Amino acid sequence: MKTNILIIGSGPVGATYARIIAEQRPQAKILMVEVGPKVSDSIGQHVKNISDPKKMEMAQILSQGPKKTPYPMISVAERALAVQRGELTADVLARAGTHLVLDQPEDIKTNEMPSISMSTNIGGMGIHWTCACPRPGKGEQIPFIAEEEMDKAFTEAEKILHVTQEAFPISAEGETILHILNQTLGDKHSPKRQAQPMPLACKVDSEYNRYWTASDLILGDTLNHPNFELRSETICRKLHYQDGRITGAEIEHLPTQEKTIVEAEVVIVAADALRTPQLLWASGIRPKALGHYLNEHPFIFTFVELDKDLVKNHSPNPTAKIHNRKSPDPTVGVFWTPFDAPNHPFHGQIMHMDLSPMKTTVTDDSKHIVGLGWGPLKEANFEDCIVFSDTEFDYFGMPKMNFKFKFTEKDLEAIEAAKAFQQKVVHSFGKEIKDGGQTLMPPGTALHYEGSTRMGIENDGESVCDTYSKVWGFDNLFVGGNGVIPVATASNPTLTSVALAVRSAEKVIQQLK
Repeated sequence: MKTNILIIGSGPVGATYARIIAEQRPQAKILMVEVGPKVSDSIGQHVKNISDPKKMEMAQILSQGPKKTPYPMISVAERALAVQRGELTADVLARAGTHLVLDQPEDIKTNEMPSISMSTNIGGMGIHWTCACPRPGKGEQIPFIAEEEMDKAFTEAEKILHVTQEAFPISAEGETILHILNQTLGDKHSPKRQAQPMPLACKVDSEYNRYWTASDLILGDTLNHPNFELRSETICRKLHYQDGRITGAEIEHLPTQEKTIVEAEVVIVAADALRTPQLLWASGIRPKALGHYLNEHPFIFTFVELDKDLVKNHSPNPTAKIHNRKSPDPTVGVFWTPFDAPNHPFHGQIMHMDLSPMKTTVTDDSKHIVGLGWGPLKEANFEDCIVFSDTEFDYFGMPKMNFKFKFTEKDLEAIEAAKAFQQKVVHSFGKEIKDGGQTLMPPGTALHYEGSTRMGIENDGESVCDTYSKVWGFDNLFVGGNGVIPVATASNPTLTSVALAVRSAEKVIQQLK
């Protein structure tokens, strides 16, 4: 079959490409293929928008590839202690809606990123994410793209993702938390990098009813466009190429095993930071940097029981009343301490317990619990990489992946500095709860995998694609997603990936006949 555009992957980045191309070239035929199934009534909706708990759990299970049952509830500390004891299993390492890349005990023990995971469903991990969309700070920006150009792309990405800092009302507790965070930060931060509500991808009405962004909102009217087709449970197994052009893509509908060759003017692989390089490798497209410079920031987590006198003792408005957690709106919301080197070379995220993907075992609703996640940069190294096998295959029949990943001395120093700053905040807030003390989570836990198809300014073996995400040496092959990000970051990467897709989509459109 023939199409103008083939998009492999249906997450936020693939959806962004489809939307922009469909809006600007409505006559172009777009085929999107996704290896995973449709998991809910609405195509590509965020699981947090599913009101029925049983339907939400089923959507998560359907996203878990080979894992066909729900994971047990395990606290942060229990998870970390189990890893330290060598109890490395999917039940300990993975979280709802994801599945480990390597889930066999013998494989997990040799994997230096034991928690590395993926989601297999329409919408990808984008139907399970926290929706945090901070802009990168000083020390995280891509140095070879003009700041003005990236600002424009970020603004468009924020529009596409419906980013807002008003998803939650600012309560007395929230006002106090921000006040404490800014006291801890001091006054040396860069402009607009003070502690503030987290920018979240979310549509919110006047009564604070929230609809979280995923591929359904990103695609919007594109879902009903006559020239757009989305095929679920369809894997792309190989790309054929000749003289620097992709000439065909082998796709297979998994339930029927029906195979098709797709000929497309342009092919965009946005299958996540792991499966995108996996497909290129399987196709024999193997630039030196492919799968290398794999990066994920360290992730330090803790839970705190807020001081019951927090507002009275620390609020700029000490007469405000603390609201009970059982009120219709969450009491705390989600707050952000921006990455801002050298003043605060970490990304800090403060979440009400019920909004955090990392659970504690506390169930007493009279206690006011928040989760604090802090992360420094991880040095980008060629040796941190995906190792593809030419002889072994994964659950989907693609080249099996293993992972090399080590913290350097500089990384370990950054981790200790992040822990120290986090502890300052903890001591101001209250006390750490018994089962949620400060823990460096196993590599892979943050789910923010970058660098595996990194962009660069020249084809020198240090990158996979150019600054518009076109793979070196090819006229019609583009890659998208967090893997394209060429620098180490500590901030949530989705906004950056979508912004890079916005820039890239413009080049794709220029190539269409």
